[in-house]
Amino acid sequence: MQLARAQSYTYERRRPEQTTCYRVVADHLDTFLRDRQEEGRPVPEYIEKEFDAFLQCGILAHGFLRIKCQECDHEQAVAFSCKKRGFCPSCAGKRMAETAAHMVDHVLPLAPYRQFVVTFPITMRYWLQSNRKLYSKIHKLVMDKIHEYYKTKANNLGIKNPMSGAVSYTQRWGSALNLNPHMHVIALDGVYTKLADETLIFRKLTSINDGEVTELLDQISKRIIKYFKRAGYLDKEGQLVNHPESDELFMEHEVLQHATYQSIRGKIAFGQNAGKKVTKIGSGFGFIEEIPLLKGKRCASQNGFSLHAGTRIKTQDRVGLERLIRYIARGPLANERLSTAVHRGQTKVKLELKKPFQDGTTDILFTPLEFIEKLVALIPPPRSHLVRWSGVFASASPVRRQVVLNPDAKKGFSLCRAGEGDGFKDKGSKEERELVKNYSWARMLKRVFKIDVSSCQHCGGEMLNVSAILKPMEIKRYLDHRGLPPSPPSRAPPRRSNITELFPEG
Repeated sequence: MQLARAQSYTYERRRPEQTTCYRVVADHLDTFLRDRQEEGRPVPEYIEKEFDAFLQCGILAHGFLRIKCQECDHEQAVAFSCKKRGFCPSCAGKRMAETAAHMVDHVLPLAPYRQFVVTFPITMRYWLQSNRKLYSKIHKLVMDKIHEYYKTKANNLGIKNPMSGAVSYTQRWGSALNLNPHMHVIALDGVYTKLADETLIFRKLTSINDGEVTELLDQISKRIIKYFKRAGYLDKEGQLVNHPESDELFMEHEVLQHATYQSIRGKIAFGQNAGKKVTKIGSGFGFIEEIPLLKGKRCASQNGFSLHAGTRIKTQDRVGLERLIRYIARGPLANERLSTAVHRGQTKVKLELKKPFQDGTTDILFTPLEFIEKLVALIPPPRSHLVRWSGVFASASPVRRQVVLNPDAKKGFSLCRAGEGDGFKDKGSKEERELVKNYSWARMLKRVFKIDVSSCQHCGGEMLNVSAILKPMEIKRYLDHRGLPPSPPSRAPPRRSNITELFPEG
């Protein structure tokens, strides 16, 4: 009889250069940028910086932390991360884990919560993506109606001066890497109210039913349509007569307009396949959006708008709440779902869907340049807010400090320049250590993946942060000494993109 072995977890440095996403970007990014330049519609600087940072993320040759065991002197090099908001799978995973832990440990009080998922008509999506002020206005209209629902319900039960609260996350993608800006809202499934002695208490409300979901969606859609009519975008019959003006960034860069518009429609924007739908594998046909359908409880659809309110987290289910926030705060890409495949004699990027579409589609295929094009559309423009607080959670709320668990807590990793191993104990002064924020990536690894990276793999001793290596000569000398690659992975120069695509080998 064999004894069951306890499952052990050890930390290994990630090697982004071995992933499909990294190899495709490194091999084809400069070709994509050169093609857009020759077309007279160059890519904005913030897009190039996002890709450049991604190609440096996790690469030791661009700088790292030295961490060392204080017991046995075992030493490791931990590469820096890019901390960008676009598509980097590693940094999106860090942000997801950090956000969920911070929300559950320091912000969201012990109370039940409900998730509202609000999606918008396809015609609206380009407007919401290209006009920040318009999106903010639509977001406020939606949140006002959700808060109004809870307050009206509380008033009907005789609860005086009810106060609701919610946190909304803007997700900008669909499962096929198509651009689809929509809202995920985590709302208190109840209200706060003050007693005569000014004590703040929480009052639960009855669960929302199908009729209330339908009524709420009806109010949201009609309120938005009314706003569009008043703004002159729709006529009295609801027909489109005028497009909202795009932000200056989109007006100046045609490449953003085109990539965004075609991504929303599930089509290709550039190259020989421009205007065609993305290639899908499976039994499906047409394009199916990832939106709630009228097939379950607390789910409604009307005039291209949809509202799903079927997910509720009980008061004591903090693990479930953290899991829900991770789902909402996740990034658009997962390395394990990306691979390469030969399709009709061409090597393409294959994106495996987590769940098949309703039409049976299981995978999406892109040429390397089409894949980069989709990533361009998913990178958030500068100064665009992805998380917004309202009600009792808003920074201006007079009761926020009474509601949240720890109003003084800050979200963030511990070192100024975050690495995969930031959060290792520093030998700095007491004043410097007091500036450390609440979370470290070492704690996140231990919490999410059961990997204790702050402990030595050899003797179990404590790993300390020795220094940050940033100068090129020091980086090369150290990596040479450790037998690690001293140079970053090569980046392919621009080449004629249509040659290999029109005349593939074989």
